[in-house]
Amino acid sequence: MAAASATSITSNLSLFRSLLSEWSAKQPKVKGLATTPEEISASFDRRLQDKASGIHDTGKDVVVAFRTRPPLENEAAEKFKGNQEEGDLNVPAEVTFCEGITLASAEPGVFIAHVPSVKWNGPTLQHKAFDADLAFGPHIDNEEVYKRTVVANDLIPLALSGGISCILAYGQTGSGKTFTMEGLEHRIARDLFRVAEVMGKRFAEAEGAEDQDIFEFGVTFLELLGKHASDLVEQPEGVDAKGEPIRKEVPIQEDKAGDVRPRLISTTVKSSAELEDLINRSLAHRRTSATARNATSSRSHAVLTIRVKNKLLPYAEEGQLILVDLAGSERYEDSKAHDKQRMDESRENNKSLMNLKECVRAKAKMAAEEGFVHIPWRMNKLTMLLKPIFDIESRQQSKAIIIAHVSPHIQDSVHSVNTLSYASPFKTAPPKPRGPAPYDPQDPRTWNHEQTVSWLKEEFIKRAKQRKQSEWNMQAKKAAKEGKKLKPLDPNLPVNTIIDVDKLCPGEMTAMNYAKMYVAEFVERCLQAARKEGDPPLSQSYATVVKGISAEVAGQLYYLVLTAKTRKRTAIMKSRKTLEVKDTYDEEIQMAQLAYREKWNHAMWDATKKAQEQGGDVAEAVAKMADVLMEEWKANGGRVVEKFSDEEIQEAKAEIGAKKWDETIETELQRAENYHVQDTEWARNTAIKRMVDAFRERKKTIQQGSSTRDSPA
Repeated sequence: MAAASATSITSNLSLFRSLLSEWSAKQPKVKGLATTPEEISASFDRRLQDKASGIHDTGKDVVVAFRTRPPLENEAAEKFKGNQEEGDLNVPAEVTFCEGITLASAEPGVFIAHVPSVKWNGPTLQHKAFDADLAFGPHIDNEEVYKRTVVANDLIPLALSGGISCILAYGQTGSGKTFTMEGLEHRIARDLFRVAEVMGKRFAEAEGAEDQDIFEFGVTFLELLGKHASDLVEQPEGVDAKGEPIRKEVPIQEDKAGDVRPRLISTTVKSSAELEDLINRSLAHRRTSATARNATSSRSHAVLTIRVKNKLLPYAEEGQLILVDLAGSERYEDSKAHDKQRMDESRENNKSLMNLKECVRAKAKMAAEEGFVHIPWRMNKLTMLLKPIFDIESRQQSKAIIIAHVSPHIQDSVHSVNTLSYASPFKTAPPKPRGPAPYDPQDPRTWNHEQTVSWLKEEFIKRAKQRKQSEWNMQAKKAAKEGKKLKPLDPNLPVNTIIDVDKLCPGEMTAMNYAKMYVAEFVERCLQAARKEGDPPLSQSYATVVKGISAEVAGQLYYLVLTAKTRKRTAIMKSRKTLEVKDTYDEEIQMAQLAYREKWNHAMWDATKKAQEQGGDVAEAVAKMADVLMEEWKANGGRVVEKFSDEEIQEAKAEIGAKKWDETIETELQRAENYHVQDTEWARNTAIKRMVDAFRERKKTIQQGSSTRDSPA
């Protein structure tokens, strides 16, 4: 079944409408959204005000949404002209809209793409379904998209609490990405300061501080055009011969601390109006270009980053809101009319989009299954900019929302299938329920409520003793200067832990409840647990002590979770590499080990030692050495053992002795059994070959010695 050309589609629109009508009549009623926008807003406000439960995230790490827009006036006819190939003469008198996308379910999201194709008996329609978490039809406006993505998933509170929130808009050029992203950017600007005010009051009340602006917002706006990054906030230095703005390139690379922070102008904003103005000015600098499908298609990726600093928690990580309007994806047919520069840009854009796909898919898998998943975020500048959401060693909670945009037109159905195929795999099923893991004191994921309370008390007691020891050390130094000597500190004396752990950890709370919190929220809870009912607010110095030890305990808890995961990943990777080698060579790897004996062991030891000295992956080094030895073994015959004549075998057996001959074969068969080699015939022949080869060497040495004695002086 072949795909239909754009001209063929337009010429057969009446037929496709008829086929689509027949198909639609057989479909069930569209499944709607689970809640109204008003209910989402009300629920968000309740969570925002609820001090007891907090607003930390427990949902999916990656949320996938589909969106299609309504058709524009005269767009169908213009689309036909844009798609029309040179030499096409059959121009329809009138070209009207025909639906290429059907919304089958809004939540969970299901889009069905109607793909025209050609069979032996004429044109037909294929109907391909794609799944997402949400699907927005053409009647959904930007306000509702904002509430169902940004508000429902608590992206603003996440960033204000020290987490990473990211929204990416993907799709074919002209599908409505920029319209969506600009709508979200302006609504985030509208609500950011309102939410910050409410959360700021909560933090200030917990600390007993004055009501003040406790958040600082720094904004950067970067454009990635092909391989070149530039600052959209900075004014251009001029224009080139083509009228393009000239901007100095901004390098994108990791610094010594492992952070990726391009040298961009960071603008401090203090109000919604200032943020909106900055966004508008920056967007005006973004480069666009006319394409066959869009008169002002965005040629670049635009990355808006809002960094959030909590002035009450200067030691906590900065939160980030990252909004990415990706360049329009193009197929060769769309870009073949571009000049070389535009072709190169398009090629780089598509490469970065494919690498982004691998990273997002891997991140989605991490949340859905146990085990190690490699995220190749260093492969491209775009994914390097998004390191905070892809780096598996990051201590910050993160959430990414992907909104895939498709055109409503049937002429664009092939593009729509590509877009939906790109985004749909990011949707993952919730993890399968598992029974409780056995208790491991080094793995907080296995702790119940009592074990969590015990650990928290130990940590706070440990830090109280450290604080007591530090105070004693200072007093001892002072006393020594005065010629006095203090009595040694009794380590068994009770200490004031400051924080009431039973109040901090009520009910059935476990370590993983706290591990999923942001540092800011954990500190807020500790400040509340340090105050008794009816007590006045904590003094500034006292609050500073509480914040310091709380942050240390939160860091230690997260460190334990991270190292537990790392241990598990390492074990999985080692076993996985071993399995890969065994799966590749099957029984042959045992046969090679048997054949090489000590040579195999020495080679593996050398590979292990070298990897350890160089700080490399030992399992990977061993696997590579196994590959080398296996190739060598196969080149030397492998399973095929040289056959000898009966005469030579008898001669060798006579020279060695029949008893030793049989004992050697028996020993080799026993060794083969120990190595789990099932091919006993191969093992027998290998033993015979080893003895015959040794016999040949001795015979050759004797002959050479005889030849030397017989030669003239």
